[in-house]
Amino acid sequence: MGVLQLDHFTIRTEQWAETAEFFEHVIGLTPGPRPGFRFPGCWMYAAGHPLLHIASVQGDPDELKGYLGDKPGGYGSGSLDHVSLRCEGLEQVQARLQSMGIAFRERVIPQIAEHQLFLEDPNGITIEMIFDYVPGSRIVGQAMPHLAVDLSEKNL
Repeated sequence: MGVLQLDHFTIRTEQWAETAEFFEHVIGLTPGPRPGFRFPGCWMYAAGHPLLHIASVQGDPDELKGYLGDKPGGYGSGSLDHVSLRCEGLEQVQARLQSMGIAFRERVIPQIAEHQLFLEDPNGITIEMIFDYVPGSRIVGQAMPHLAVDLSEKNL
């Protein structure tokens, strides 16, 4: 018994269509089937799995309350710092973000073999995109400070 993996995350928003467009065109998720809820929204898929559920806080408030509880939408991540996605195609993503004028921060952490990009969705939620680190890969976004990583056994 135990946790196997993250199944999905849900964003409550007044901007559900803009949020779906961002995750499709910027992040690379695909819109897909969603149950016929009586409130607007959509499900976004990665590798055939519904990773992101977007729920509009507009529409049928009783239906939304029944599904998600009585909690308002908002802006930003609240207590959640960021959502992290394992990705591939670093150079293509860097080029796509630059061509779309999307600001992003970037760093490499060779000790854990990661190249990380951070950007904000239309709701102010920080999205981290993690790529496998390849020696010689370039940072083209805003460079973030280098981190000292302690790989001693007590921290692994």
